[in-house]
Amino acid sequence: EIDDLVFGSLATAEAVLTNKQKELGCALLNIGGATTSLIVYEEGEVLHTAVIPVGSDHITCDIAIGLRISIDTAENIKREYGSLNAKDISSKTELDLSQLNSLEEGSVSLKYVSQIIEARVEEIFDKVEIELKKIGRNGILPAGIVLTGGGSKLAGMIDLAKKRLKLPSSAAAV
Repeated sequence: EIDDLVFGSLATAEAVLTNKQKELGCALLNIGGATTSLIVYEEGEVLHTAVIPVGSDHITCDIAIGLRISIDTAENIKREYGSLNAKDISSKTELDLSQLNSLEEGSVSLKYVSQIIEARVEEIFDKVEIELKKIGRNGILPAGIVLTGGGSKLAGMIDLAKKRLKLPSSAAAV
């Protein structure tokens, strides 16, 4: 039997954020598969919540479409080689697709993969910025933003969050 229901973002925030972060002003961004949820605290209270209809599954689909490969192979590439550091990757660095899936052929540039990922993550951060602007907290949350969820594990995610959202950024595991 179900004893009670709890809003998912609230439950995640309770598991991840400290009372001090909530008191100072903090956002929690949970990058899930289908959606990205945002919850903002100030003075220990929930100030704002939002659900953005874009998540890490969209990144996988972008890779699959961009490279014309299967979803399974795209997911594997995202998890194993996904990065938000395109500028640091040589355009000559290639990945042999047949090593990941015997049904795939050819090779792909890891720089191109990173550019695909960056474009979708920047879209997510743009939507987060819009939500923070709605409540007048863009760039001014003293305790910053904490990223969680499967999508937050991509290499370079914290640095891109700092740059795009202009907030102290960190990651937490649930």
